[in-house]
Amino acid sequence: MFKKRTIPWVLIFIITVAVFVRLYGLNLELLSPEQKTSILLSVSAGVLSVVGLYFLVKELFDEKLAAISSFLLAVSFWHILVSKLGIKDIFTSFALIFTFYFIWCGLKYSRTFNFFLAGLFLGAGFYAGKGFILAPVVVLLVFWNYWDYIKKDFSLSKYEQTKTGVLRGFSLLMLTTLTVAIPIGFYFWQNPSFLLSVNNSVFTEPNPFSQIRDNLEWVVDKIVLIEFGPPAGGANLISWPLSIFFVIGFIKEFIHWIKRKHGHFSVIHTFIFSWLFIMLIPTLLSSEPLAANGAEPSIIGLSIILPIIILLSAKGLWWIIEKLNKWGHLTYLRPHKYHVGLDVGPLLAMLALLISISILEISRLIPLN
Repeated sequence: MFKKRTIPWVLIFIITVAVFVRLYGLNLELLSPEQKTSILLSVSAGVLSVVGLYFLVKELFDEKLAAISSFLLAVSFWHILVSKLGIKDIFTSFALIFTFYFIWCGLKYSRTFNFFLAGLFLGAGFYAGKGFILAPVVVLLVFWNYWDYIKKDFSLSKYEQTKTGVLRGFSLLMLTTLTVAIPIGFYFWQNPSFLLSVNNSVFTEPNPFSQIRDNLEWVVDKIVLIEFGPPAGGANLISWPLSIFFVIGFIKEFIHWIKRKHGHFSVIHTFIFSWLFIMLIPTLLSSEPLAANGAEPSIIGLSIILPIIILLSAKGLWWIIEKLNKWGHLTYLRPHKYHVGLDVGPLLAMLALLISISILEISRLIPLN
C-alpha cells in the first residue's frame, strides 16, 4: 500500500500532469469569449474527472489502483483531446464519475447527504447530451444488486436497519435527480425527435441486427485494435498497450463477476459492467457506423465509457505487476519490499510502463509533418 504521507503528493502530481497536458498548446486568442469559456469549462471538467476517478476507484478498490487509473486517464490521448474541444461530451463521463462516487459513499458510509449530491450530478448529466439518457438504468442495477447483497449477507436486524437507509437514500437520489432534470425533461417531451430521430436508429435500416453487429465490431476495434472488416478511420480510444491490459482486466473481472460468490453478484462489478455495457447501447443502435458511404459514428460518443475502460486497463496492468512480484519472490530468497507492496524490480517495471504509456498517448496529440 502507499504510505499515507505519499498519497497527497501522488494526487498532486497526477493533477499537475492532467492540467499541463490539457492546457499545453491551447490557443485561445482568436476565439470568441463564448468559445473560450466553453473550452475552459471543458478542460476543467476533464481535470476534475481525473480527480473524481481517483476518489471513486479508491472507494471501490484501493489507493494504488486509484493512482494508476487516474494517471492513465490524465494522460489519455482521447480524454485530453475531448477536454480541449469545448464540447458537451466530456461532461457525460464527468457527471457519471461523481454520481457514482457519491452513491458509493452513501451506501458504504450510510450518509444520506451523499445521495443528494449524487442526485445533483445525475440530474445535471442529462444536460450533457442524449448519451446520458440510460445512466439511471445503471443506477437502478447497482441499487438492485446492493439490495440483494445486504439481504443475503446481513443479519436480520442489520438488514432491516440498512434497508431503511438504502430506501431513504434512493428516494432522495431520485427526487433530487427529477428536480434538477425537469427543464431538460420538458424539452425532451416537446422535442421527442431529439431522442428518437429517424436518421440515427438502426431500426430504420433494412437489416437492423446486421447493423448492430457491425456497430459492435466497430466498437471492439476502437478499443482493442482488431480490424474485423475494412480499416476503420479515425483514432482509437486507447493505445495498443492499454488494449492488451484492458483485455486482461476485462476477462479477469468478468469471470470474478459471473462466479456470484456468496450467492449474489459483486456490487462493484455490477457497477463496472453495467456502465460499460449499458452506456454503449446508444452507439450500438446508431445507424451511422460502416454505412455504404463509409461513414462512422463519432468516436466522441464512446468517451462516456472511457473511465471504465481505463479502470479495467489498470486492473490488467496491476495483475501483471503482481505476477512479476510473485515470480520475484520465488526467484530471490530475500526480496526487499518497496512501495505498494512491490519489490524494486516490479516497481521499476510498473513505473517504466506508466511512463511509456504516457509518452505514447501524449505523442498521439502531436501532428506528423
